[in-house]
Amino acid sequence: MTGLTDEQVNARIAEGKVNADENPNTRTYKQIVRENTLTFFNFLNLVLLVLVLLVGSYKNAFFVCIIIINTLIGIAQEIRAKKTIDKLAILTARKSVVIREGQKWTVPTEELVLDDVVCLKTGDQVPADARILEGSLEVNESLLTGESDNLPKNEGDELFSGSFVTSGEACCQIIHVGKDNYAAQITSEAKEFKRHNSELKNSLNAILKVISIIIVPLGALLFYKQYYIVGDTFRDSVVSMVAGVLGMIPEGLVLLTSVALTLGALVLANKKTLVQELYCIETLARVDTLCLDKTGTITEGTMCVERVEPYVSTGRVETAATESEPAESPEAEAQGQVAADPAFGDDINTVMGNMMYVLKDQNATIDALRKRFPAKQDMTPEHVIPFSSDRKYSGAVFEEKGTYLMGAAQFLFPENNEELTEKCQAYAEEGLRVLVLAHSSQNAEGTELPEGLKPLALMLLTDVIREEAPDTLAFFDSQEVDLKVISGDDPVTVAAIARRAGLKNADSYVDATTLTTEEELQDAVAQYSVFGRVTPQQKKAMVQALQAQGHTVAMTGDGVNDVLALKEADCSIAMAQGSDAAKNIANVVLLDSNFASMPHIVNQGRRVVNNIRTAASMFLIKTMFSVMLSLLTIFFGNAYPFEPIQMSLISACAVGIPTFLLAQENNYEKIDHTFLRHVFINAFPAAITITFCVFAVMLVCQNVYHSMAMLNTACVLVTGWNYMAALKTVYAPLNTYRKVIIYGMQFIFFAAAVIFQKLLSLGSLDFGMIILVFILMTFAPVLIDVITVWLKGIYARSLDQEKPGRFTGFIDKLRK
Repeated sequence: MTGLTDEQVNARIAEGKVNADENPNTRTYKQIVRENTLTFFNFLNLVLLVLVLLVGSYKNAFFVCIIIINTLIGIAQEIRAKKTIDKLAILTARKSVVIREGQKWTVPTEELVLDDVVCLKTGDQVPADARILEGSLEVNESLLTGESDNLPKNEGDELFSGSFVTSGEACCQIIHVGKDNYAAQITSEAKEFKRHNSELKNSLNAILKVISIIIVPLGALLFYKQYYIVGDTFRDSVVSMVAGVLGMIPEGLVLLTSVALTLGALVLANKKTLVQELYCIETLARVDTLCLDKTGTITEGTMCVERVEPYVSTGRVETAATESEPAESPEAEAQGQVAADPAFGDDINTVMGNMMYVLKDQNATIDALRKRFPAKQDMTPEHVIPFSSDRKYSGAVFEEKGTYLMGAAQFLFPENNEELTEKCQAYAEEGLRVLVLAHSSQNAEGTELPEGLKPLALMLLTDVIREEAPDTLAFFDSQEVDLKVISGDDPVTVAAIARRAGLKNADSYVDATTLTTEEELQDAVAQYSVFGRVTPQQKKAMVQALQAQGHTVAMTGDGVNDVLALKEADCSIAMAQGSDAAKNIANVVLLDSNFASMPHIVNQGRRVVNNIRTAASMFLIKTMFSVMLSLLTIFFGNAYPFEPIQMSLISACAVGIPTFLLAQENNYEKIDHTFLRHVFINAFPAAITITFCVFAVMLVCQNVYHSMAMLNTACVLVTGWNYMAALKTVYAPLNTYRKVIIYGMQFIFFAAAVIFQKLLSLGSLDFGMIILVFILMTFAPVLIDVITVWLKGIYARSLDQEKPGRFTGFIDKLRK
């Protein structure tokens, strides 16, 4: 089998017959620029700019500079993050072993061409539709069909891209590439990161949806009132309308969210963590249940054979003791002469050495056994039984020797061998993994257990616990995250290892083979912390059961047996040293396979969500008071009290600059599922207070002073001052950094109002207006605090009620 020649490969590349990946993990530069510029609000701003320029009010076009700067910052940050993430993605890119020019090469999956011969083994994902030329496999096609059964595939059978090899080894010829693959659509979905139902994204979309609906009709009504009813000039009516609409647009909210998530991914990238879906940072920060795969997460994924003991049953004491007598001496055991098969006199070293030669499985257990038992070719194999995560045993049939199997006691002896079970249980309680070597003189048919199977020896293996595991488990326990250790190993062994790693409630364990109904599984996930003998289908079912109980579930894993659960979890984390299948599905890949990175991911998620939540409150204040002020102007006022350039100053000093700077804080406070409620409670008091103050100034100016310049000046001063008061409330408690930012913005705001007085169309105030402004500035911050406390009290009481109150119900409806 020589595969394609270099000339044939180049010819197929020239013809476009390449398995190109059409779904990269990051967006292209063109997509980044387009999605940051071609937005609804940018289009709206462009329309407002054109209107302002048409009426000749050039100074009021200044707002477009802020929009351009915001957009450029967003593009620059995303491109920076894209470059970093693309570099890291190369480290986790799927690769395939291909035969070309008679030699094996490792090439990226996207560089495979039609008719290439690829070599597949346990844990690989089928890169493209293929036909088996040599060998046999068992594959899981659950991502294509939804059926999780392992299907046998032999020479001549076809494999579908997106399937996962669960056992065996084979050479296959690619028959379709790229979009021609039979399951291209489904495979594409599996390759892409999972799109999360993110509360952050849903909440922001709810805010933007409401604003998008009301902004155009309110702007039209404002213009109608000014031009047709009040009788202002066309120019003044347009300027007032533009000022009102500008106030309603949360121009930096989406940008700030995008930048915050992107920077979060960048920070994690520097800690060797590849984020394949931005919003999963937020999801993991909300996680209250973390399902841990023992192997590769709590342990290093490596094992060693601690010792091998002959199995001496009550009924075989004399024979076994006689024939395995050499094993009782320390010298013999040191040489590996552990026991002999009474039927043939084969010592365990010989049997295991020959099994290591014929078994092609690649996993930590086999690697440990290969180190202890070097491969031998003393026995002639008839057929091999590869390991399967469903069967949980492997072995071989040897000519004139019968069948030798190696695996878990309860799977090799399903009808129960009490004495063997008790021995295995005793070792498992010490944290040892027990594999039973069993023999039958009968030849096994296919992968079924032969008759007359008897245990020969016990292989006692230990997992190496990760050095950082105890501290990481302690971190999650301190954060009230419920930890579930899920493994395919014996539950007693898993519990012992979990106990050594410092898991709380490690003694609360259950054997998943005893969970036969959905109700039993539902009860078990609520009651137990450690699960053993779990099948891939049960892992998925456990995640679903936890989600059905209202939990936000994260899942870690590194093997093909974790794929179903990883895809189902709210957030999935894979180790870079794990299988391609696991990395392909995961939202987050730990490039150094270091479990200690998990707290960093959680903290980054909390930092992002907390900072966006407080920033969103500030943006929403401006939107809410602009909407309310526009309505008051339409029904009761003569003129909208702001010009666009004045709104730009308020937006820059009270919202844009401080929220951007304060978003850099490391706020790692625990978050809950009340994003929109929190934003509303923070924003509404300041919005209603500012509206009340501005409306009071409007009424006085309309009825007493009749001066537009005085109206503008008083409204700008009152609004700016109250906005700064809102900053102090929203970002309470104030630390040194926050004080510097907020008081610095206050100084810049009032300095700009003095220095650029003419540009901002500000004038002098009469003594009576000065007194009014002073009173409003004095008492408005107190009013903001009083309303905030009142709203929080209403919300707290609504949570205590069996049925949610009107306030809670309104916010929930808005979020949905």
